[in-house]
Amino acid sequence: MGSAAVAAYRELLGAVLRSCREKAGLSPTQATKQLNWYSSVKIARLEAGAIKVPEDELERMLDLYEVPAGEAEKIRFFGEKARERPSRVTASESTFRAYVAEASEIKTYTDQLLPDLTQTVDYANALLSTSLRTAPSDVGREARERVEAQRPLTAAGGPDLHIVTGEPALLRPVGGRLVLRMQLEYLRGLIERPNVTFRVIPVDHGEHAGLGMAFTLLTMAVPAFTTIYTESLTSISYADSRDEVDAYQLAFRRLTEAALPAEDSAKLLDRRIDELVQ
Repeated sequence: MGSAAVAAYRELLGAVLRSCREKAGLSPTQATKQLNWYSSVKIARLEAGAIKVPEDELERMLDLYEVPAGEAEKIRFFGEKARERPSRVTASESTFRAYVAEASEIKTYTDQLLPDLTQTVDYANALLSTSLRTAPSDVGREARERVEAQRPLTAAGGPDLHIVTGEPALLRPVGGRLVLRMQLEYLRGLIERPNVTFRVIPVDHGEHAGLGMAFTLLTMAVPAFTTIYTESLTSISYADSRDEVDAYQLAFRRLTEAALPAEDSAKLLDRRIDELVQ
């Protein structure tokens, strides 16, 4: 793997280990003491994905946190990925892409735009060209990265993807009418997959829990872990505290309830594609 991919798995490993420590009821100070480490700064840096975790230290943490055998095996795999020597070939792989690759279920909601995990290169290029976080020279690479991140969704045994979007996302001509039409046609093919569900909240449904928001819940079955991915104008963030995850899970349930049934949502998408063909 390239250095970016190794760093992505290091961040993923750190987040999962933090979750395991919290489930074990240990504070960073308590864990540091029982591991006989010199400072809780080390565990903070490790959980932030800033440093590698040697194999022997990872084993001690798994024992201390009393991680079940099946979950421990998966965490060891993350550790191996995070310790790999980066190849000379540059590989672009975000932490988000690593989460998607390991997820068993993904729930994504957008209000005004189509989700990253459904975007074509042309649609992503148009969006990224206006981003304050992306340098013009990086637009093409990041657009390709978004498409590459979708690979697990079409692979055998890929994660279940649940999409809820506001109707404005189907109307906004990102990149122009042709780009939007091709984007919606691509989305239409994607939602035919057995692991994908798609629902739309019509504009005339009025207020709901997700107005003006966008978020993605990424859940791993082994180890049991969920993180919330959000973007702002200037940053990307992940959150995985129990209270936050519960709140976003509740919001997604309410958004699903506010949306049209899957069959009606597909019909609405078909009508929009037909309008763009004319």
